[in-house]
Amino acid sequence: MTFEVVYPKDIERLRVEKRAILIDIRSREDYRKGHWEGAINYPEEEVVDYTQVLGRKRMIILYCQHGGSSMQLARNLGKNGYVVGTVVGGYDAMKKLP
Repeated sequence: MTFEVVYPKDIERLRVEKRAILIDIRSREDYRKGHWEGAINYPEEEVVDYTQVLGRKRMIILYCQHGGSSMQLARNLGKNGYVVGTVVGGYDAMKKLP
């Protein structure tokens, strides 16, 4: 596996321990409607732009609405040397946390 599976309950711990960057890959409109506090919005179609900005040593945690798109993107970035994780269940699962 070229990426890490991240459970919603572990996001904040990883952000602190690994200084992970949390990226919401949903559309700008969906992000404006609601997102995880502190997440940066880089829609999936802009991946080429932000991979040139983000380093390959700092962990990137991706999430989408349900988890499928972020998993596919995490797999691709991982194969290209990025330290990356994807949130299981995406934003839908994250919203269910207490």
